Amino acid sequence: MSDTIAIGALRELTEHGIHVPDDVRLMGFDGIPFSACTNPPISTVATDVPAMARTVIDRMVTLNESNLRHERPDDITHDHIQFQVMPRTSTLAA
Repeated sequence: MSDTIAIGALRELTEHGIHVPDDVRLMGFDGIPFSACTNPPISTVATDVPAMARTVIDRMVTLNESNLRHERPDDITHDHIQFQVMPRTSTLAA
């Protein structure tokens, strides 16, 4: 929802005479395609949602299998998912 919130923030800033990126730089996080269609286009971080879903499902299956065998699951606390920073006009230096 971060890109959606950034789109709303852009609207509010514009309505109050605050210019992006001259007065404020704005960035979202989701990589939704619509963030490229705003004026100015909003910079974002696009994540690999299918990879996140696979990771969560794999961990849930592993945890369930461990529980069925009455074993203690591995201590998996974090993982790394690929992302891409997509710089656009909303974060350009003035």
